[in-house]
Amino acid sequence: MGLVMFEDSNEGIRLPHPSLPLQVHLVVEAAICAAWELMTQQGRQGFDLQTANEDTITLELYERLYDEVFNKGIVEGFDREVFTSIHREPKVRNFNRLHPDKMPDIFVDFVDRPIGVMHSQHGLFIECKPVDQNHPTGSAYCDEGLIRFVRGDYAWTMQSAMMIGYARSGYSIMPKLTEALAISRKEPIQTSFGPKPCPRTKANAIAEQVVVSTHQRTFSYVETGLPAGAVLVRHLWLKRG
Repeated sequence: MGLVMFEDSNEGIRLPHPSLPLQVHLVVEAAICAAWELMTQQGRQGFDLQTANEDTITLELYERLYDEVFNKGIVEGFDREVFTSIHREPKVRNFNRLHPDKMPDIFVDFVDRPIGVMHSQHGLFIECKPVDQNHPTGSAYCDEGLIRFVRGDYAWTMQSAMMIGYARSGYSIMPKLTEALAISRKEPIQTSFGPKPCPRTKANAIAEQVVVSTHQRTFSYVETGLPAGAVLVRHLWLKRG
């Protein structure tokens, strides 16, 4: 009887998963800004934002976010009623199982998951990249970061994802991202919308206004044979100084 029950493990899976509410994105973005403010205003001994490399910055952001902001009442809604946990570089597979050890920088997990989703692949996938003279928007942020959502490395079941930029002074998301996407990339990134500012967000002392773009993905679901469709990416550039 058990063999009959589990004959087709893909039956009933919804691909892509239902969209995440905008409010979820806004809450996570506010929480990340709160963690970044802690990093810039209450820096910890041994951590220097100006000299730290990408991995060190992301580790610090993750720890301040999870240890000092999550479920602490600092950002309304960023608590255990909505989110279960925050992970740094969890191992997940890509869309066709050829790469079993993909590691998004940050993964935010939810308490409630819609019926029919793949639990191992449902959440907010976040990729982080420095943006400066040594890490151009095109070759680093797009070709090593954004592309991972387009080709099905990360968030391949989801309809939205997030990019974070650690931006040096003089590097603004508009026009840097627009210019980078307008150039033919070594691996194509087809943009169907944006980049456009999100009207529900505002620039502040530590971050630029969030920008939204939509990109056509380049793969089809193994489970259904259907094209994956577009992914909406929200871009939060944090001011590094």
